[in-house]
Amino acid sequence: MSLEARTDRWLSLLANLAVLGGLVFVGLEIRQNPSQLRTDASYSITASVNELNSGLYGDPGLTDIVLRGEEDLGSLDEIERARFDSYQFARINIAEYVEDLEMEGSFRYAEFIVREFQTKPGLRAFIREHRDTYAGSADLLARFLGS
Repeated sequence: MSLEARTDRWLSLLANLAVLGGLVFVGLEIRQNPSQLRTDASYSITASVNELNSGLYGDPGLTDIVLRGEEDLGSLDEIERARFDSYQFARINIAEYVEDLEMEGSFRYAEFIVREFQTKPGLRAFIREHRDTYAGSADLLARFLGS
């Protein structure tokens, strides 16, 4: 694997960890002051989703990888697959966080992601491949798998 590919992989991992860390922090704050922090959480989630999507807008190669991977994981080489997986795990991390807020009736992001995972063949294959190592909520995993 080339130095550039390894660097891309590490940068993607670090970006996902930063997004997850920010979401965990916001989640902890929400439990302390629900009314004001719910508003702040909305902005944080929007910022996280925008940051994730800006990766697509700024990198046509990633956009191509995501679109191809959503239809057929087998069409991706090893490096593309690592980038695809990193992007999808970031989306799932956001959905995990938002799921708690959905129970309060505030958001519907996880439902949007679930619909995509149930309707796009590459995303269905992705979640099936990772179901044994998935560390998130069992309920959300079951919804991703359509069971």
